[in-house]
Amino acid sequence: MIGGWITGLWAGTAVGPLDLVARYVAPHLRALVAAELAARGMGQTRIARLLGVTQPMVAKYLRAGREAAIRGLRSSGVDPEEAEAVARVLAEALARGRVQDYVRISASYEAQLLARGVLCPLHRRLVGGLPADCRVCETLFTSPSDPLVEEVMMAYRRLVEEPGAHLLVPEVGSNIVAARPGARSTVDVVGFTGRIVRVGGRVQAVGAPAYGGSRHTASVLLAVHRRWRRLRACMVAKLLEGCADALGRLGLRYAVAGPHRGPEALLDELREFVAGLHGEVDAIVDLGGPGLEPVVYFFGSTALEAVERALAYLEACRGSVHP
Repeated sequence: MIGGWITGLWAGTAVGPLDLVARYVAPHLRALVAAELAARGMGQTRIARLLGVTQPMVAKYLRAGREAAIRGLRSSGVDPEEAEAVARVLAEALARGRVQDYVRISASYEAQLLARGVLCPLHRRLVGGLPADCRVCETLFTSPSDPLVEEVMMAYRRLVEEPGAHLLVPEVGSNIVAARPGARSTVDVVGFTGRIVRVGGRVQAVGAPAYGGSRHTASVLLAVHRRWRRLRACMVAKLLEGCADALGRLGLRYAVAGPHRGPEALLDELREFVAGLHGEVDAIVDLGGPGLEPVVYFFGSTALEAVERALAYLEACRGSVHP
């Protein structure tokens, strides 16, 4: 009912806010998701089934390529780098069968575009006489869920559902963080405000994911993200016995940092360490120091990828880990 009312707000026009999303955003976003899934080796028929489109449409998306989708998004006023980051999360969700997460994150992202006024210049170009002070979308989509918050929650739910995941939690607690593309400070990074802790034999979040919710893990991620923009998510995990062998068997690229002089020097030393790395890493093994627990930082292009790497590491260390 609301959607129909929005679409018909301007008499004599056929373009309302939801039409903008359907015509000028959603197809390009699906094309980016299709490209991500194809890059993972998924066939066109399966991609079509997951996206709810025809196989010829998937073929058309792939034939046109990412650049066509990026041009389309840019011409609508959408930040292509942001859209590509969302598309990677959406592809991750579909590849792992998390359809509800796909629906929730795509809907929240599209609602955010409307609430933030991203599509307003396009709307004014398409609809003559649209008032300059129009605030319809800002009013109707005042509190859409944030796709970055949804991304972190999806990764957390994956962690919680894995038996034995509590063994990954360091004594000082863990965190899962994800950054906006090109993030410059911790306020551009979503993380749990009170960390993730071990409660008996289970994992429990203390607080909720929020921008600026993490200082330490977010700062580590920012140092890595500035070097390799593709890496925009991180999970901090316990340094388990057999860590190096496990990471090697998994084929993960890692570097060893520390030991550090102490808590006050930790972040500065980690930033300097990351700045000196020559190749992209999937993990950093941090040896800690006086008053500092050794941990492993797992990175990924999405929060779910970072968590999956941590879970694979846990499985590879099985037998060396004690409850």
